[in-house]
Amino acid sequence: MEPIICFEHVFKSFGGQAVLQDFSLEIQPGTFLTVIGRSGCGKTTALKMVNGLTRADSGRVLVQGKDVAQADPVALRRRIGYVIQSVGLFPHMTVEKNVAYVPSIAGMDGWKGQARREKTAALLRQVGLDPALAGRFPRTLSGGQRQRVGIARALAAGPEILLMDEPFGAVDEITRAQLQEEMQRIHRESGITILFVTHDIGEALKLGTRVLVMDQGQVQQCDTPEELVRHPATAFVEALVEPQRRLKYYG
Repeated sequence: MEPIICFEHVFKSFGGQAVLQDFSLEIQPGTFLTVIGRSGCGKTTALKMVNGLTRADSGRVLVQGKDVAQADPVALRRRIGYVIQSVGLFPHMTVEKNVAYVPSIAGMDGWKGQARREKTAALLRQVGLDPALAGRFPRTLSGGQRQRVGIARALAAGPEILLMDEPFGAVDEITRAQLQEEMQRIHRESGITILFVTHDIGEALKLGTRVLVMDQGQVQQCDTPEELVRHPATAFVEALVEPQRRLKYYG
């Protein structure tokens, strides 16, 4: 099977500081890949290369077999959902208009009038929200509700890839656990490919069908959660997963 995302010997630096160094990785369709590593290891940089927000200094990033550097960036980003910690909802738009924003500006069929209302309602239900919230503005929602609306907006255009950059870092623990369960269900039901950046090893192991551990711009290990805990490939991975082993995360 051809990978849906492929990094080929990617290098990237900012201000003379190397962020990614000979970074190579293949991601198969339908993977829920959680990405973890300490601050500055290149997690977010790699994520942003998938939708062309950051360009490689050398090497290639391929999405569905096509070089991102050669793609129309606007068309590329409309095909890839993107969720960030700060959500980024438009405050002057209702929930419905926020959710429908990308399909509307892209001129997709079936996103006007009653059809738009029905599709928005379905997306809100998908992320665990009452469709009655569609007419409200972001300022009237809780942090968890806003994050769910952000996920619904990212899913609205039917992307095959969803990028998530520490999306649950700003919500309380109870809401975070609920959002994690929602994402597991959405992944299970849709089969969408998800790249999910986190600083929380427990979250990475819980959500990922595969977990990528990065350090100093390089891959330390990319494996299933079970293999990562039981057979860490480097001393860095060993130190990262040891607390989970002590907690008997995987009995």
